[in-house]
Amino acid sequence: MKKLIFTISVVALTFACTESSSKKEFENTQESTNQKTSPTSDQTNDQINPNAFELNLKAFQDCKSSSTNRAQCKEYIAKAVCEYYGITDLKEGGNYVDYDKIPQKLEELSTWEKVGDFTEDNIQFALEQVNSFGKPVLVFNNNDSYVHVVALTPNGSTIKSRKWGNISVPSCVSFFPTRAPEKSFISKGVNYAFKSVSGLEIWTKN
Repeated sequence: MKKLIFTISVVALTFACTESSSKKEFENTQESTNQKTSPTSDQTNDQINPNAFELNLKAFQDCKSSSTNRAQCKEYIAKAVCEYYGITDLKEGGNYVDYDKIPQKLEELSTWEKVGDFTEDNIQFALEQVNSFGKPVLVFNNNDSYVHVVALTPNGSTIKSRKWGNISVPSCVSFFPTRAPEKSFISKGVNYAFKSVSGLEIWTKN
């Protein structure tokens, strides 16, 4: 009888040790997995704001209406993009990058890549990035003395533009810092933001 009790005790103790070891191994595996999926130095935990485009459009227009200096109110497109997607890519220190400095900033970032010119194939790729993968996409004119930058509107509509070679023109967010800020918008075609398709570049976060 004593031998039977001793045998049962040994089995119970062995099971308890095995369970404890398995639990510890599972916890270590989870910890390792969490470390692998945690944000890298190029990512951020900033809170996403789905109303960022609307809120920053109003803030931009309020800023322009009370400002007499054309050099002011230039940071709102960068601010809107960062807040909407919860990123800090378009910030330097505690300040958002001015719109006319964004093209240079993107070239310096390893976390962004140039998709290419404003062609049908590149537009479709860009739409997949913004709609399917939730990545920001910016379009700007890089061959003009007046730099303008817009962000594609997530899940926005597209229209065919005969004036632009019958390509699919997606909707975008556009703030006009120097001309007619009251005509700024968050969901009109890119052709409302630029006079021509010539010189337009598409960039996306990779």
